[in-house]
Amino acid sequence: MRFVLSILAVWCFGAGFAQTKRVYWEEDSVRIGDKAHLTILVKHKPKQFDYNPIQDVFICDINHKGETLWKPGGELEIESFSDTTYTQKGVKYWKGVYTLIAWDSAKYRLPELWISWKDSTFSFRAPNLYVGFIKKKVKDGIEEITVEPEDEYWVLIKKYWWVLLIVVAAITSGILWNKRRKIKKSDEISLRDRTLMAINQLRKKEDWLHGKTKNHYVNFSAVLKMYLSSRYELNLMERTTYETISLLKLKGLDLNVVRRIEVLLREADMVKFAKTELNDLHIRSSLFRMEEIVTELSPLEIPE
Repeated sequence: MRFVLSILAVWCFGAGFAQTKRVYWEEDSVRIGDKAHLTILVKHKPKQFDYNPIQDVFICDINHKGETLWKPGGELEIESFSDTTYTQKGVKYWKGVYTLIAWDSAKYRLPELWISWKDSTFSFRAPNLYVGFIKKKVKDGIEEITVEPEDEYWVLIKKYWWVLLIVVAAITSGILWNKRRKIKKSDEISLRDRTLMAINQLRKKEDWLHGKTKNHYVNFSAVLKMYLSSRYELNLMERTTYETISLLKLKGLDLNVVRRIEVLLREADMVKFAKTELNDLHIRSSLFRMEEIVTELSPLEIPE
């Protein structure tokens, strides 16, 4: 029963969060070399809110025209990121805007982004971006015309509109039910369980078996740093491994545990920055070692 209540609490909290977050492109189709603007808009911004922007480039999956499968290797150059907080009609908003540039013609699927929200962490994914040009003969030469998004989705919507109607009805019912039901704090899923669920999600995705080892370790280090940040009231997401370890020592953690954390973070650094290749057994072992650390450092949970 407790497990069912926990799942319901997570679902309801996620539904409420979805109502306050919007991620969109100003234009979801641009020419090669043109600037694309990705906006993240958060409504009812809480006091405990944190978003750490990605630096330099987005490492994306890409799909070229005529292809059916996504493949790694796409890059969207980050020209800038700016954010602001403002109040409109008594509602507090947070707005973050990425300015991105692509130099290759393709459809881009961005990686998952993470937000710290009221002592919880959530991942979300931006819509796909279409980049390219169509050559068209004109009197003065060749003109580049923005690529229009594929219309296959519209065809599917017209064919399966009734499925969409059922989904909308289910979501609406869930939102109404969530508004009427107050979730007690004791029924909320703990930081430990949220982190273990995130680790298990990484294990199920098996990115390293699909040529995306770097992407796996980007998410791996993010999960570990988010747990440590929430557990010890630190902001470690933009910290280097050296800075992270130094701050954990100042918190008085057992040196043996700190050394084990350092080993995991340095493994992630080697893959992300030195392009070190690790085998399947080693990667699965690192996930297991992170689970052990999270379990050790979490407060003892006594069932009611």
